Amino acid sequence: MTLVKSNLCPTCGGLLDIDLDKQMYVCTFCGVSFDYEYFREDNVKDVASKAIRRNEFGAAKDAYDFILAKDPHDFEALRGLFICKNRWQSMSMMNRDDEVHVSADEPTLKNAIDNCLPENRPYFEKVREALSELQHHRDLLKEDEDIVKKKSVEQSALSNLRSEYYHNSHRFRDTWNDVMDLEPKEREAVLSFTIMLPILIVAVVIINKAWPILIFFAVLAVLAIGIYQLIKLLVGKNLLKRMAPYEKKIEELSGQHEAKKAEAAQSHNRYKDLVKEFMAMDPVPQNPEAKISAANTPK
Repeated sequence: MTLVKSNLCPTCGGLLDIDLDKQMYVCTFCGVSFDYEYFREDNVKDVASKAIRRNEFGAAKDAYDFILAKDPHDFEALRGLFICKNRWQSMSMMNRDDEVHVSADEPTLKNAIDNCLPENRPYFEKVREALSELQHHRDLLKEDEDIVKKKSVEQSALSNLRSEYYHNSHRFRDTWNDVMDLEPKEREAVLSFTIMLPILIVAVVIINKAWPILIFFAVLAVLAIGIYQLIKLLVGKNLLKRMAPYEKKIEELSGQHEAKKAEAAQSHNRYKDLVKEFMAMDPVPQNPEAKISAANTPK
């Protein structure tokens, strides 16, 4: 005998065993048995539906297996096994694509396509098509996620180069700011030295009338400033040259991101349309008031 989990005896409420060979149910509590006629197809389907609403998927599966033993092509039983496998309460669960975790190759779905009547095959094939589209949609999202990660790496490298470029362009100002940030005594010492040294040199030159030396130092100062500015210019150009490939790559990745995002949205809309199509094709619609939340019990 195969235990039909939580199928209740109509006499005492006890659990029922099902004997597929004898096609009888036996109550494990009061011993009352029910022959096959009592469990005609409609009644067993009702038992299965109630079991699903109670999240008793094992009991529902046994009931559907019972039906398929008599009629391997029964649409409701074939669909019911697919629902039980995924621990859903109805096919409406596919409207919540973020909670759909089943592939288009699910054996119960393949079994339904292989064994259903020809007029029911388009329904199950449309379900498979929807699941394939959902997987395609998720693949596109993963590809887009990879693009975003690559873009983030490129932006980080570009940001470092831009920071170097900024500091190179504002090197003198940054040095002055660093001096201003010193402690008062240290700042006064640096400024005093900076101001007094040129004054001292000029004074020595005037006293000794060594004008050539003054001219020499003046020329030397101009050269130093000129070399300093030239170095800044060359460093800045080099940094701009290094930034160009990153900017180009970021622009390319931004375009890829937008294209992939649009493709993923289109795929998602296609999935939603396929769900609507097979729901409209349903020859035996399920109770529209059935809960569509998945059971929390792990598979």
